[in-house]
Amino acid sequence: MLVLDRKPQAAPATPMRAALDGVVAYKAGMTLAEAGRRTGLSDFAKLASNENLLGASPKVADAVMAAVAEPQIYPDPYCETLRAAIGQRLGVSSSRIVVSPGSEALIDYVFRAVLAPGDKILLSSPTFPAYDIFARCAEAEIVDVPRLANFDLDVPAVAAAAAQGPKLLILCTPNNPTGNALSREAVETVLAATPKTTLVFVDEAYREYFEAYDMLAVLDAWGGPWIAARTFSKAYGLAGMRVGYGVASSEELIAYLDRLRPPFNVTAVSQAAALAAWEDREHLASTVALTLSERARVEAALDQMGVEHTRSEANFVFLRTPAGPEAVAMRLLHEGLIVRPTPVKGGWVRITIGRPADNDRLIAGLPAALVP
Repeated sequence: MLVLDRKPQAAPATPMRAALDGVVAYKAGMTLAEAGRRTGLSDFAKLASNENLLGASPKVADAVMAAVAEPQIYPDPYCETLRAAIGQRLGVSSSRIVVSPGSEALIDYVFRAVLAPGDKILLSSPTFPAYDIFARCAEAEIVDVPRLANFDLDVPAVAAAAAQGPKLLILCTPNNPTGNALSREAVETVLAATPKTTLVFVDEAYREYFEAYDMLAVLDAWGGPWIAARTFSKAYGLAGMRVGYGVASSEELIAYLDRLRPPFNVTAVSQAAALAAWEDREHLASTVALTLSERARVEAALDQMGVEHTRSEANFVFLRTPAGPEAVAMRLLHEGLIVRPTPVKGGWVRITIGRPADNDRLIAGLPAALVP
């Protein structure tokens, strides 16, 4: 019998771009399955990923069942029905709207369309880590103007940096993970200093929880190029369906995004779900109202405990943990509470506002978990 000498071959050099070596992959919140494996428990309050635990509109289920009846047909590549419904309510032409599988995909589209190696992107940390990831993938130069001690935007410093004309300016409001929202005056101050050669990207994933003013009107009044990103993953309760959308200052910007996005990027089922959720305004209003009421209750409990926290305008609270975020998260996990430790200096944890019963469990479990 012939025996071949199969000596191990040296691994070939990776063909991947060197820019990816400096990118740290996004780490999502813990899943229910992982929590179960770690603890042996089965009953959890999932408060790590800012989902709407009150659920989507009951009309979504019927829309999904109707859409899934013809899985052999490609979805509408332009999401025309959904874009028309969004545009009608917002008072903008549907040609200025793009739909994506979650707002993260829209961030990816915009960054790939705008940034060339060496271009400057202006952001303010701590903020959503996807900006850093996609900027590094594009080999852009990141200009970071850190937030103030209370995590508010340092408006004068950001305005001064914006005046230098970065290729892309990121404004996240309410900000993830801190919950801070930008006032109209703050946005107008930054925009007034920003040259019209800069593309302004406003991330409004949590806008339904903070609608103090019309962001689109403020951006239009500025007059430069802009894109506002929004999502169905949070207040609409469709995180599992992956639908986001962007509104742009012109249809020309959308046309550029259409050149690089996948042609069937949002499934027929997800389009149907988003349309049903969009049209049920009563359900949206009731879930947002309950979330804000519950957030106030949780914040009052934090105040009573003497726990430092931000003034969040989103569907989560952001609190400091002297015991350390990882330790607190693990203690709460063994109490059936999944929360999100963050790498923000000072020991901060982000906790989603859940259903009333979830928040009861949180309030009861926090005192022991926070002990240094």
